Amino acid sequence: MSGQDIRETYLEAGEYFGGVVDQVDIDGWDEPALGEWCVRDLTGHTYRAFTTILSYSDKPAEKIELERPVDYFLKAFESLADPKMVAERGRAAGLEIIDDPKMMVRGFAMYVKNKLEELSDDHIMGTPVGGIRLIDYLPTRTFELIIHTMDLAKAVGVDASPPDRGMETTLGILGQMALYRGNAPSLVLAATGRGSLPDGFTVLG
Repeated sequence: MSGQDIRETYLEAGEYFGGVVDQVDIDGWDEPALGEWCVRDLTGHTYRAFTTILSYSDKPAEKIELERPVDYFLKAFESLADPKMVAERGRAAGLEIIDDPKMMVRGFAMYVKNKLEELSDDHIMGTPVGGIRLIDYLPTRTFELIIHTMDLAKAVGVDASPPDRGMETTLGILGQMALYRGNAPSLVLAATGRGSLPDGFTVLG
């Protein structure tokens, strides 16, 4: 994908998220969603795909330490993926949007769209796990938006198909993770009807 395509794919994924959030019932925010999270927590966690763009771009790193989107995830899993910490960050983000989740999601989607117009593809984002170019970081946020919006749609009973380009990005990152972790042969065989995956199979960790 070109840089412009990557940006548009991210924004499409954000619109997909906003569209599902718009359909959450007024009494549905405290309903169970994913693991320990209620719908509000899951929405808050997913909306961090907007807020991290804003916060990390405002603290640029001096050098590139992560070359590819998958490198970001592999490094993040080493230090940021503790289940208790992830769950707590989700709850904290849920509290940020507690007053009006729909307005917050739509508002920050617009803030990010405007911010991206100011940033070059080569702007080095200062993430907690190292410097990464904006254009390499955006697919990681597309990944989060696609997967967690699918989680959210399932939790609230909304029939919403993710955008094709977002799914392409997500599948690409998943494939790279599977290759790195040695799960690619099993994944390929299962995807082509030549095998099956065990319960609980994941390439994330």
